[in-house]
Amino acid sequence: MSTKTRNFWLPILLLSSIMGIASLSWGTTTKKVISLREGPVTSPFSPALLVGNTLYISGQLAIDPESGKFIDGSMAQQAERIIKNIELLLKKAGMDLSHVVQTTVFITDFNEFGEFNQVYKKMFPQPAPTRATVQVVRLARGAKIEIAAVAVK
Repeated sequence: MSTKTRNFWLPILLLSSIMGIASLSWGTTTKKVISLREGPVTSPFSPALLVGNTLYISGQLAIDPESGKFIDGSMAQQAERIIKNIELLLKKAGMDLSHVVQTTVFITDFNEFGEFNQVYKKMFPQPAPTRATVQVVRLARGAKIEIAAVAVK
């Protein structure tokens, strides 16, 4: 490490030790791909990545995990299937819905927000994760909703 680099990091390391931050990693970070189905991931992105104790879950659609087929149903049906899929990904990472700290929700029609919100309230334990909900023009496969999440063990 050069003197210039060391001089840059020294105040950060001192401040982090004063604030009680446990450690900063200088090494490589291991990423583990988690997916709903066994076998290689064929999409150009990972369904979920476990990095340390944090699981980053890509936007999920209402996909039947057994068949891989999209479920074209009501807002409530799609939302429930998505949250169940998130729950399956969490389980594979040794977590459950109580570990979710943040979600990002994309919906195509805010007139259906109440229907979605009822499912969300029913399925996520308290305290509920933080959430951003955004209306979009269109989603893949004509979906009504897509949900991404972050969970911490």
